[in-house]
Amino acid sequence: MIFQFNVPCTESEILAFEKEVMDVSSRVVGTTPDGMMEIHEFHFCIHEAILNILQHTYKWDMNQKLEIRLVLSEEKDGWLCEVTIKDFGPPIPKKITPPQTVDKFQMRKRGLYMMSKILDDFSLTPLEDGNVTYLKKKFTERPRE
Repeated sequence: MIFQFNVPCTESEILAFEKEVMDVSSRVVGTTPDGMMEIHEFHFCIHEAILNILQHTYKWDMNQKLEIRLVLSEEKDGWLCEVTIKDFGPPIPKKITPPQTVDKFQMRKRGLYMMSKILDDFSLTPLEDGNVTYLKKKFTERPRE
């Protein structure tokens, strides 16, 4: 299943998009407690990626937009979920690497660290006209409730 979204960077539009991802994910992954935990973790990663774009790329200019593609693929033992987020800000000049560890009161890069622990793959690719953020998560198949 492939879903395409053009999301204006307003709070209400971003929240509506995130709710749609949660709804779609729960329909295919299931609503067991473990399944819902995986969905919430994936939602956190999408939310963190969007916040990073808003803060660091768009400098909180809420008149921007995002093009988002959600791909859900059924596999032998679960579902693969891939999200690409295209922004239209200045290309990121250097490679973003999540830290290997975080200190107890570390303020910066905590979200990147958490994303690196939750996701199976994460990357940020600069383009001439923006950047593409890629997130991939494998959902384990569970009995449906």
